[in-house]
Amino acid sequence: MYVEWCLNSLLQNLANLWEQITQGLVPVTGYFDWVLAARLVLTLILCGLIGLERSGHESATGFRPHILVGLGACLMTMAGIYALPESSGMRDPLRVASYVVSGIGFLGAGAILRHGAIVQGVTTAASIWGCAGIGIAVGAGLGMQAVFFTGLVLFTLVVLEWLEERFTQRGREKHLNIHLKDANRAVGKVLTALSRLGVKVKKANVVPAEGETSLLMVELTQPMTALAMASLVKQLLFLKSIIRVDVGHLTTEQIKQMALEQESTEEDEKRYNEKLEQDTKALLEDLNIGDEEQDFHP
Repeated sequence: MYVEWCLNSLLQNLANLWEQITQGLVPVTGYFDWVLAARLVLTLILCGLIGLERSGHESATGFRPHILVGLGACLMTMAGIYALPESSGMRDPLRVASYVVSGIGFLGAGAILRHGAIVQGVTTAASIWGCAGIGIAVGAGLGMQAVFFTGLVLFTLVVLEWLEERFTQRGREKHLNIHLKDANRAVGKVLTALSRLGVKVKKANVVPAEGETSLLMVELTQPMTALAMASLVKQLLFLKSIIRVDVGHLTTEQIKQMALEQESTEEDEKRYNEKLEQDTKALLEDLNIGDEEQDFHP
C-alpha cells in the first residue's frame, strides 16, 4: 500500500512538473494547432506532386525544393495572419505573404540557366513560384482553391506539354542512341563532336550494352528535323569510336532513306556528300586519334 501511494505521488508530481514546464514554454512555442498543422501537410502533398513532375526535367530543382518553398510560404503566411493577435487591428495580415511572392522570384531566377541562345529552367522557375502561391493560399485557409490550382498546374505541365510536343514538334527528333566501342574515351569525344557541330545537349547518360560496347543516350536541347538529323548522324559516324547511331524511333534504314530523299539527283547527292565529308573531317579529324581505323561512309 505504501509503495502504491509513493508511485501515485511520484506520478502526480511528475504531471505537475510537466504542466509547469509546458506552461512556461507557451510564450516561446505557442499552442499546437491541428488545423494549421493540417494546412502544412496539405501544402506538402500539393507541392510534392508538382515537384515530382519537375524532378524528371530539372533534378536539381525538383521534388524537395518545391516542397520546401511551399512549406516556407505557408508557414510565413500563417505567421503573418495569426501571430500577435493583440495587434491584429494595427497591421496588414497578408503583408508577409507579399514579401514571400517577391522573394521567391530570386529563387526562381536561380533555376534559369542560359547556354548561348538556349534558355533552360523557365518552366521550373514558374512552378517554384506557383508552389509559393499554393503555400500562401493554404496558409490563408484557401485549401480547396489550392487543390484546384494544383490540378491546373499539373494539367499544364503534363497534358499541355504532350500536346505542345505533338503539334509543334511533329516530324522532329531530339533523342540519339549512340553505340560506342569504348565508353571511357568515346563519351568525351562524342560530346565534343556535338559541341563542335553546334548541337546543344540537354542530357547524356551512359549504360552498358552487349559485350564491351556502351550506349550513350543523348537528349538534345532543341529537336531537329528528320533531314537535319540524318546529316548529323552522317557526321557522327565519322568518329571511329562510334559503331552506329539510332535516332528516336527511327531505324538506320529510315535515316538513310531520308538522307537520300534530301537530294533531287544523283549528282547533287554526290556533291552534298563530298562537302559534308570535307566539313566533318575538318571539324572532327583530331578526335579519331588513338582509335582503330574506320572508314567514313556518309
